[in-house]
Amino acid sequence: MEFGIISDIHDNLTNLKKAITTLKERNINDLIICGDFCSPFVVSELGNSGLNVYAVFGNNDGDRFNISKVAANFPQIKIYGEYIGDLDSQLVLDGIKIGVTHYPFYAHTMIKTGWFDCVFFGHTHQYHKQKFGSSLLMNPGEIAGLFGPASIAIYNTQEQGSEQIFI
Repeated sequence: MEFGIISDIHDNLTNLKKAITTLKERNINDLIICGDFCSPFVVSELGNSGLNVYAVFGNNDGDRFNISKVAANFPQIKIYGEYIGDLDSQLVLDGIKIGVTHYPFYAHTMIKTGWFDCVFFGHTHQYHKQKFGSSLLMNPGEIAGLFGPASIAIYNTQEQGSEQIFI
């Protein structure tokens, strides 16, 4: 199984649509979002994609109330709040235990617990991939294209590996 990871959309619907197309071309149905949708209309686009979305908020998600309200219209979207990865908010895809946050500081703390096979984060807009023992710490880069080329990451659960794709 493969799933996608994106972060830092910052209202860039053009690049978000390219990311969704890339995922669908690879028959990927699950998408993790590491925060910074920015506006509720981004959530509508994700809802209309038909993808299963697992997301956290970022520092630029100012209207969390309306983002959550729009997400409630799409049963395949789950917004966990600040992070995924405690006893009340576990995410396991194809046997892979996943932690998600927007912030690098929290991601580094989460990966050191040894509770997760993967921890994904955003915020820096920079692709980052690092192993901690057998666990993966990764930032997929940014969808927005504000500080560099827009990119997504794909994780393969069978190979327990990932790749960055520029869109």
